[in-house]
Amino acid sequence: MLNIRRARQEDSEAIWRAHGSAIRGTCASHYPPEVIEVWAGRLRPEKYAEAIDRYDFFVAEEDGRVVGFGELGQETGEVQGLYVSADAKGRGVGRRLLGTLEERARAHGLKSLSLTSSLNAVPFYERAGFRAVGELTETIAPGVERASVRMFKELAG
Repeated sequence: MLNIRRARQEDSEAIWRAHGSAIRGTCASHYPPEVIEVWAGRLRPEKYAEAIDRYDFFVAEEDGRVVGFGELGQETGEVQGLYVSADAKGRGVGRRLLGTLEERARAHGLKSLSLTSSLNAVPFYERAGFRAVGELTETIAPGVERASVRMFKELAG
């Protein structure tokens, strides 16, 4: 049974594991190994603490285990991150998390959402009503660049 709930500080390590699993297991289809290793390698459990306090931050739990998370910047309408561990991919976890973030955005009176998508997640967001509005390339380490896509969605009343 899938449960979506607000993240708590004690979830940091489980969120870190799900995040790393998503990058290594899902994003690897669209990025070279050196990008995956820098991207996943710079994650730290303690980095989630501030985000849990600062954003509308939710986790997806299955049988008591965190299998994904999503975070919304409630002032900006920016989806700060949405990741599902590789072993939970394709079971509607991301869709449920995104739906929760959209509900929160509407509750905050936001009219739209924006995000930066990994290349592998673009079709997922397009199915959810987002459209690509630009491409980005970010240098994540000396000589290592990660491509991504800026996406936008109008929220219906």
